[in-house]
Amino acid sequence: MKTIMANAQQIAQSCRINNCSIMSGLWQIGAITFICLGLASEGLATHRVSMSPTSLTYYAVQGASNPPSQTITVSRPYSSSATLTASDNRSWLTVSPTSTSMTSSKTLTVTVNTSGRGAGTYNGTVTINVGTWYTTTIPVTLIISPVTSSPPPSTTSSATLTWNGVTSTPVSGYDVYVGTAPGSYSRKITLGNVTSYTVNSLNVGTTYYFVVSAYNSAGEGPTTAWVSKTIQ
Repeated sequence: MKTIMANAQQIAQSCRINNCSIMSGLWQIGAITFICLGLASEGLATHRVSMSPTSLTYYAVQGASNPPSQTITVSRPYSSSATLTASDNRSWLTVSPTSTSMTSSKTLTVTVNTSGRGAGTYNGTVTINVGTWYTTTIPVTLIISPVTSSPPPSTTSSATLTWNGVTSTPVSGYDVYVGTAPGSYSRKITLGNVTSYTVNSLNVGTTYYFVVSAYNSAGEGPTTAWVSKTIQ
């Protein structure tokens, strides 16, 4: 009888120990599952981060002022706080701030410095980290154009003529004649009743001769004495 009671006590004690081990194992599994779910949730949250724009391009002229700065907006559909860090990989490229906190959105400013750089295309990147789970890079392109030479001087110019209007008879208008020799006029310009006119499209370096005549319903009158001008 004593032997039976001792065996029963041993069995009961073994059950309690095994039950405790099983419960302890279940608690450990539950804790691990909770931690994993938390980490997975954070990872899914940060992977919904968006950047606008996804690339930057700057245009400049060699030796001229720097192009205007541009911005990158970092957004995510969450209001919890996260650490945002940013860095650049070129001496001519600067992103700021380099470290800050964000909730749902944050704006970064990106500037470029063209001082001392020749014409050409330069490439760099801005690296952005949100929390410890999300990293992305924004490509940055800087295009510097060479200094353009001064435009060639104009090959044409103009001459302004003025004359005394006819008062002795009614006048409908005036004709202006243009040529490269006295008495040889290749252009005729018919005007209204005005007493001045600017003749355009005259070749630089050429001497032109001008005369004016009045006209009315009866016909055209005699021309004035010629005047000349060398176009500079």
